[in-house]
Amino acid sequence: MRFAVVHIFSVLLIAGNISAQTVIKTNADTTQPVKKEIHVNVMNPNGKQTVEYKGKVMHTDSVANAMKINLFNLSRGDYEIYCEHRFSDAFSAEAGIGATYIDYIYELSSNGGKYISVINGNLHNAKFYSGFAGGLQLRYYPSRYETAITGYYLAAGVTQRNYKMDYYVFTGLISEPHRVERNWTDFKIQFGYQDADPYERFFWEWYVSAGVRHAVEDKIEGDGLDAIYDHYDTMKLVIGGGVKIGFNL
Repeated sequence: MRFAVVHIFSVLLIAGNISAQTVIKTNADTTQPVKKEIHVNVMNPNGKQTVEYKGKVMHTDSVANAMKINLFNLSRGDYEIYCEHRFSDAFSAEAGIGATYIDYIYELSSNGGKYISVINGNLHNAKFYSGFAGGLQLRYYPSRYETAITGYYLAAGVTQRNYKMDYYVFTGLISEPHRVERNWTDFKIQFGYQDADPYERFFWEWYVSAGVRHAVEDKIEGDGLDAIYDHYDTMKLVIGGGVKIGFNL
């Protein structure tokens, strides 16, 4: 009898151990909510309160739009305003529009400044008029570490400039005006760099360029009644460079 009791007790003990080891899956407790937010305590120096930012979204390493002026072109009588717009991380477009007046470099190098009244004392009766200046340029920014419109770029573009002047010849009765005009259309490849920074209001741009110019221009040979008016239509190679100052929009 004692042996039977011990035998039954041993069987029950083994069965209990087997059942305890055969649990292979449990269901998670879904009654507890799952936290989806993480709160981090940070130090707030000087007791300053956080303020919600309500400005426009911008890239951390560049700006999307900028306005510029070309400091070198001011000496050429080219008063343009340039606007550059980024339309992808690597590409942008720049458009310029403005007016022209006296091209001092051209007048000094080609005409000796004789038509500029502050130089010749108005010995030659000439009057300058405003003309048109404009252009369009497509830019590629190759760097993988910077976003247009920051960094080095390679560009292709076209510009148009028009200069106007009336040269007066005294015929004995009246001063007869003769219109003298120049039209320059440039097709250029340009390489440059600009350091546009979203955390700075102003930036600089440096560039060099090369291309061809289609020049349709009038020139005066001689003076007064003996003056000869020539008209030229030529293509020439042009190489240049310059500096712009930019303003982040």
